[in-house]
Amino acid sequence: MKKWLTYVSLGVILFSCIFAAVTLASMERSYEGAHAVVPVYELQKNPESYDDSFTAGAADAIVQQNLAQTHAVNDVTSIVFDFRGYDTMGEAFILVTAVTGSAVILFKKKAGKEDENNE
Repeated sequence: MKKWLTYVSLGVILFSCIFAAVTLASMERSYEGAHAVVPVYELQKNPESYDDSFTAGAADAIVQQNLAQTHAVNDVTSIVFDFRGYDTMGEAFILVTAVTGSAVILFKKKAGKEDENNE
């Protein structure tokens, strides 16, 4: 029964993923990326030269503000480490705590089974 339930669950997940992929592939693209070509090397040398006259929305504003405030070329890195450093550190602490707690619980169960087998 357990094996059957596992196969059915995996089949449902696989079907859902395929359906989502086909649906997303058939949707219209919301952004073509025509103006997304950014000369990264020149941008790193002179961040103020970034031309945002043909803005494509919030992305260009974020790039410009991050360059002005952090001087980091990679926006994801600048947001994670400069703006959300304490939040990232808290998330890492929670992850380490969860892994440690899981290891303790699993080790305790394994040790308990070994004690039962010895008796």
